[in-house]
Amino acid sequence: MAGAAPIPEDRPLTAQESALVRWMLEQGTPASTRFIPQLEAAYVVARCPCGCASVDFSVGRVVPAPGPLSILADFEYRTAEGHLCGVFVFERDGLLAGLEVWSVDGLSTLSTLPATSQLQPLGSVQDAAPATSTADD
Repeated sequence: MAGAAPIPEDRPLTAQESALVRWMLEQGTPASTRFIPQLEAAYVVARCPCGCASVDFSVGRVVPAPGPLSILADFEYRTAEGHLCGVFVFERDGLLAGLEVWSVDGLSTLSTLPATSQLQPLGSVQDAAPATSTADD
């Protein structure tokens, strides 16, 4: 959530957010699984002002200090329209800090989260959307 100031929120994670973050932590870096217990105490404290589905977390009502972030799990996927997108979970200062969705090609604002079945390891999705072929009769 770079750029404009995040929009404050004060709510628990939705079932979809929680399931996605859990799956990503289970599939992420070797260190990512140690953050799974923090998920139970995670709360959404802000959302991205651009309208995408990115959110920032607090854990046990403690907001991670501003500063460098460390990516715990990083995946990419294609939308139904064929846009290449990414999603990552990150930590700051030892606390689970957020879920970021972004458009790799810059052509879409991701207002919804991907299904885990769409996710591929970063760098494994083909550069171009699958082409459709037509048969000449």
